[in-house]
Amino acid sequence: MCPHDIYDWWVQKYGRTLQAFWPVVDTDIGRLGIMMANEGSYPENARALALNGAEVICRASYPHPATGNDYFEIQNRARALDNNVYVVAPNMGTYHLFVEENTPIDTFGGRSSIINYRGQIVGKQDYGASSTYVGGVVDIEALRDHRARAQWDNWLKDLRTELYQILYETPIYPKNLYLERAPMKHAEYRNEVILKQIAQMHSRGVWAKPGR
Repeated sequence: MCPHDIYDWWVQKYGRTLQAFWPVVDTDIGRLGIMMANEGSYPENARALALNGAEVICRASYPHPATGNDYFEIQNRARALDNNVYVVAPNMGTYHLFVEENTPIDTFGGRSSIINYRGQIVGKQDYGASSTYVGGVVDIEALRDHRARAQWDNWLKDLRTELYQILYETPIYPKNLYLERAPMKHAEYRNEVILKQIAQMHSRGVWAKPGR
């Protein structure tokens, strides 16, 4: 569940601002924001944090099969490059699937990394089957200099926001899903949300239906 699932309540309590949905804190080591797990799968979350002033985004954690299929790294590098931010992306170590389980499992797949504002890996740890760490330089002054002096690849200054607003004028995913009820279990969610969302994309002509 996220703020969008209780959207009306959230806006009433916290307001409808970037800080209400994508908070950024200004610290002695830079402007920091958080992008949890699957939030990193959607470019808008990193973009919103960047537009709210973020310089370093912590994005944790992402499980298999996403890490094993490179989603985690691709997304982190893209979010960092697109927004000229550092992405610090620690992933989970070994994990016990059940309280009574004695066997630790590498459920998340490692690949912790630090990505710089040009999308380059400055620290990486592929191993995920135990507690470990990743190190690398996070140079906030270099980031600020790049944003101030680059002629082309400091992207945010070039956003054509009037055009992009057209993308979001028509709602897609339903808001307030859990404003008045508990979150759905997997089977109900598939029937009541996933399948209906796919049908909606087909009916709108956004996606072409498969041949079979």
